[in-house]
Amino acid sequence: MKKIILFVLLVLLVSYLCAEDYLDINFFIEPRFEHEQINMVNFLVKNIKNDSIRQVNAFAGRILAEPQSDSLVVEFINALEPEIVSPVDFLFNNNAFESDLLISNIESDFIPIIKNKIIKCDSFKVGIFAIYTPDFTVKNKIASHAKFDTKIFEIAKKQTKYLSKKTDFVVMLSNVSKYIDSDIVKGLDVDAVVSFDYQKKKNELFSNRVTNFYSILTKYGNYGKLRLKYHKGKVCGSWEELKFEGLN
Repeated sequence: MKKIILFVLLVLLVSYLCAEDYLDINFFIEPRFEHEQINMVNFLVKNIKNDSIRQVNAFAGRILAEPQSDSLVVEFINALEPEIVSPVDFLFNNNAFESDLLISNIESDFIPIIKNKIIKCDSFKVGIFAIYTPDFTVKNKIASHAKFDTKIFEIAKKQTKYLSKKTDFVVMLSNVSKYIDSDIVKGLDVDAVVSFDYQKKKNELFSNRVTNFYSILTKYGNYGKLRLKYHKGKVCGSWEELKFEGLN
């Protein structure tokens, strides 16, 4: 009887180690869509499909091409229904969002904001948080109820500590410069930084030899796909830049 139980446990262990699970996070960074494209963009985004891999869509940076009222930004985002959204052309004057904004260093009792998000798959979990640059409040006149916290190093440390205990892979969505990103993640269990700075930078492994940095600007026609693979008890990521077909 003991041998049978041992055999069953061994089979279960081998099955666990050999199991593979995938997740795609599609990043649309600085897309700067024309508002008139709302139906076409909505159609294209919702038809990024994979029969076997779950797709999660993330939008960050400037969503619309020209400065627009908050109501138009909200309308566009609500149409897309993204799982993750961190816009920089929204000034907190409209609370009609149908999904939460992901912003770790801004608080408001008027706008639905979350400090982090955990994405659950069959075999693993992914944690993501978003840091806005202090320049955001310098360049934009945001509503007074939106309270900005400039202590981005402390916030990143707090979010990483929380998410690393609850998830298997941590992503920092960052609006600060690449140089500051590199300093922020030193000593932190951040697996990937996805930049939503307005400038395209070189993708590379940071000097901490742990964190991969990824940069993409969708306004030039591509989006970034972070594919996460669970295998033998570990999660690893790969980055691919794909054409966002149909708008031109």
